[in-house]
Amino acid sequence: MDRNTDLRFSERVILLDVSFLNQTVQMVREVMSVRLARPLPKLDLAAWLDCLLLDAGIRDFSSAEVQVLLAQGAEGDVLEACIPSLLSDLDGKACRTSLAEYVFSVVPAENMVAAESLFQDLLALVLNNVSVRQLVLVPSAASDEGKLNGLMAEILQERNGNAGVGDVQAVCFRMEVPALPSACLWCPVVPSLAHVLGIRSEELR
Repeated sequence: MDRNTDLRFSERVILLDVSFLNQTVQMVREVMSVRLARPLPKLDLAAWLDCLLLDAGIRDFSSAEVQVLLAQGAEGDVLEACIPSLLSDLDGKACRTSLAEYVFSVVPAENMVAAESLFQDLLALVLNNVSVRQLVLVPSAASDEGKLNGLMAEILQERNGNAGVGDVQAVCFRMEVPALPSACLWCPVVPSLAHVLGIRSEELR
């Protein structure tokens, strides 16, 4: 995609596949609730996003706005495992935490566009945009790791080697260690989920 696109992005963007929230987070809540023999709260989305930024190594919050793109497949409007519980309550809205102001946009897949293709298209659009300096991405657990890596490697190599365009830092959060060499920084997503869901570190041992 053309990096000179007129679409405006913040310097910091979080790209999040909604299926991660509706499938992976819900699975973690159900499994850990049984294992710990106690109910777990729903995931406070804003608090979790704070944790992702910190786990990604971001410490400078002088530029507080963070754009959150929610790639929506066929999941519908409901976020079963989260607070807020409706995508429609997030789309076009903003909320402020002690770290940042999150501005939410829900991007639904069109009829002929698979959710994974939508996520890849958004990833390319964001990485190619010269306004973006830091990207945090949380793909679906079922996403094609090879395709994502190939796409990121191609764009990052071109952009970071292009004088005058400006480098971009990308951090990908996953449940498990990548099976392939990662084109960007990799971080485990379990610690942030555990923290926000109220699971103590000793309970994971």
